[in-house]
Amino acid sequence: MLAPHVAPPRPNAATLVLTGALVLGPWSAALLFVLSRFGQSPPDTLPWVVIALLGALLGAPAAAAAAHLPRPHVTWTAAIGAGLALAGALVAGLPLAYATTVPVMLLVVALLRSLPGERPELYGAALVYVGCTILANFTFDSFLPLGDFFLVNVGTFFFGVTFTQRDRLHRFGRLVVYRVIVVAAAANVVAALAVGTPLRYVAVSFLAILISETADTEVYHRLLHRRWLTRVAGSNAVSAPLDTIVFTTLAFAGAPFATAAWMTQVIVTDVLVKYAASLVAAITVLSRPAWVPRPPGG
Repeated sequence: MLAPHVAPPRPNAATLVLTGALVLGPWSAALLFVLSRFGQSPPDTLPWVVIALLGALLGAPAAAAAAHLPRPHVTWTAAIGAGLALAGALVAGLPLAYATTVPVMLLVVALLRSLPGERPELYGAALVYVGCTILANFTFDSFLPLGDFFLVNVGTFFFGVTFTQRDRLHRFGRLVVYRVIVVAAAANVVAALAVGTPLRYVAVSFLAILISETADTEVYHRLLHRRWLTRVAGSNAVSAPLDTIVFTTLAFAGAPFATAAWMTQVIVTDVLVKYAASLVAAITVLSRPAWVPRPPGG
């Protein structure tokens, strides 16, 4: 079994997921901006490309939920969710640009929903994987202090999700996984030029992705006879430390703040957070709806 079996959700649950994703869109952008302010060079605003990308990421689970609902149900649910999102953003005084996540989500839902067979799941997982790698690089120098020792790189939260998304892609074959990894690396170069991320960090991230993801892919395929969580835990136990050590060492070596103690803090914390985030994401895959053929009339 290459993918976990999940039971179809009830319509009410699918409706809640779709509505919740839309409502949370502007707030997710606000949270990302706050987290990015912990960087060495805090941005004054959240770039449009980042806001749109965040909306696309949220669109993938929203589309998976919409696949279980007839078209009229999706239409009025999307209208209600979009209205609530815009109203909430205006009442809270959030920048109107953050509401851009909503139309982007709706576009992703429409596009994925229109695809036949298993393509929605394939492209949905690939979208989340590529998007998370880009957002991880956008927040590569943002660090949250937790206590006296732990120092969490904000990008770690995004990379923790990429591990499980890539593991979902394994059911479509090893070649597909490697193609998505190459697409992610290329997309990061383009995104770096768009938001002004130094190419040094993109190059280091590219190398870290190739090394860690290749190792993860090979380990995962050697565990195909095991259960889903065992495959994820085993492959990520290799890829998470590799990714963190390669990126942190090469990206920050030589910087005035990158002392041996600082590097140790970052590496230890990042490995723990990535591994925990990947396991949480893997468990949600077990509990959330898988893609199904469009219902009659949908």
